[in-house]
Amino acid sequence: MTRSSVFFFGALCCGTVVVAQGLRPDVLANYGGRYALDCAKHDSPRVVVLERQMRVEQGKQVLNLGNLDAAFSYFGNNPPPEFRVALMGRLPGRQEVLAIVNADGRGQYLTFDGDPTVKTSLGNDMASARFRHCNEAANRQAVADQQAAKQADAAARAPVKPGSAKHPSELIRDPLFKPAYLRALGPLAGTPWLAEMHGPAPDLRRQRIGGVDYTVAAYCMPHDCGDNNAVLLYDAAQGRVYGLVHQRGKTQSFGAPPGPMLIDLNQIWRREWRQGR
Repeated sequence: MTRSSVFFFGALCCGTVVVAQGLRPDVLANYGGRYALDCAKHDSPRVVVLERQMRVEQGKQVLNLGNLDAAFSYFGNNPPPEFRVALMGRLPGRQEVLAIVNADGRGQYLTFDGDPTVKTSLGNDMASARFRHCNEAANRQAVADQQAAKQADAAARAPVKPGSAKHPSELIRDPLFKPAYLRALGPLAGTPWLAEMHGPAPDLRRQRIGGVDYTVAAYCMPHDCGDNNAVLLYDAAQGRVYGLVHQRGKTQSFGAPPGPMLIDLNQIWRREWRQGR
């Protein structure tokens, strides 16, 4: 144990623990229990996750982290693929300590994060340590979940059969649509939410304009649909894409739509993003 971690345990282990919020039963079942540097050694430095507190133990020295809670959205909508949950506890004095539970090919493991002063108090050894979960059933489930998530992600990125897309997130994986769309975007293809079409969107629909059947797509920027959104018309037979994008208070077309088509695109845009106004 480092000198700073001796100070940390000696100064804080006997303080009053803040009343815990407590983990839900399902969270406790999946992520609770004993994590250790070496699960085969009973006296290995360890972290014990209980319903209302998290204990950091090294020998006879124990640090209690109270007010325990779990955050599954700690990294927002784009968490690292290995992330499982963030366990948040508080030291006496209201300093927050984060224990991040991740998973890899061996199962779950826990690492510390949080306020730099807390990490300094933990000492380099404890702050940078990777504590493995000692529950083999939970580890096996974590590995299975990771594999399933990878398979789902691969399926979500796989090409779709031309003409079979039901949603913009599938349309962008149509091998005939995508190159036509990126050509139509031109310089706008450098804008990720436009190029990837991965934001909120209604299902695709069909609309006949000027004797041509078009696929109509409406999509927007994640978390900012009101100010960053787009609509497009896709003529699959001719491989043509015409669109209208609104961002930063300005509206511009892409794909060089002819004059009459701009009128239709504006009507579609108002219907999709301005409730017809």
